Amino acid sequence: MGVRKSQPSLGDIREAQRTEPNLRRQLAARAFYRDAKRLQAFGGSVALILALVAPLIRYWDPDAGPVLGAVAGLWIFLARLVVRPLRDRRRQMGAFTQERFDVEVLGLTPNLSLRQIVSEEEIRRASGDAANFANAPAWYPTDADAVWPESVLICQRSNAVWARRQHRSYGLILAAMAGTWFLVGVVVGIASDASLATYLAALALPSLPALLDASELAREHLKAATRRRETEQRISDLMDAGTATETDLRDIQDHLFSLRRGAALVPEWYYKLVAGRFENDMGYAAKQIAEKDN
Repeated sequence: MGVRKSQPSLGDIREAQRTEPNLRRQLAARAFYRDAKRLQAFGGSVALILALVAPLIRYWDPDAGPVLGAVAGLWIFLARLVVRPLRDRRRQMGAFTQERFDVEVLGLTPNLSLRQIVSEEEIRRASGDAANFANAPAWYPTDADAVWPESVLICQRSNAVWARRQHRSYGLILAAMAGTWFLVGVVVGIASDASLATYLAALALPSLPALLDASELAREHLKAATRRRETEQRISDLMDAGTATETDLRDIQDHLFSLRRGAALVPEWYYKLVAGRFENDMGYAAKQIAEKDN
């Protein structure tokens, strides 16, 4: 299985992340997050369908507004009591599995206060057959080399910057979509000469789940981006000072874990859209930092 190496260089990290146990952890974490994203997409899709259908039904059958409002209210109840807990459980499993990957690959001291919620059997099942390993990309950029602790700080910084950029860009998209859809509802209501009561029952209430989801997620993503920026700045300060200790690295890892466990999820389609560009940027930045320190 391989033994975790303390104080690894980037070269050591490169080798460690390609071993079978760590490849399985990497793939399993992605699978758990993917399941969480699917649950989130399901909930968002239902809310979006309600929002899109409401204006159309307003023209076809004005009397159907109260029924749509009741359906929307029921969905808000089900989404928050059923779909979200299932999503959060899979997200936590992804965060814990990623934490195990980081501890082994980066040579970190495990945080013994974290209760283990993912078994080796679950990791084995989620990671699939060994044939998947050949196509698994390297998680951390290790083309250059750097000694410890800069090696670990470079990887932690890459993690923070990647997530920060995703959260911020997607959060802004969600905020723009929510604002646009609210204005569309107002325009439709005015164009159809709807009274305030009719507008609220036939247009506003059916759109409420989608608007709530979009506005809440936008705030969560932007908040997560801000917190990642703070972690990124702390890492940069430690790099500049050249005084990082094992305790510092563990503390940064705890912040990253906390963000993974509770941060909003970026949809898989958006992740795939930006992944290639972000990987190139991350690899370039890591190489520049490593060469500067050397």
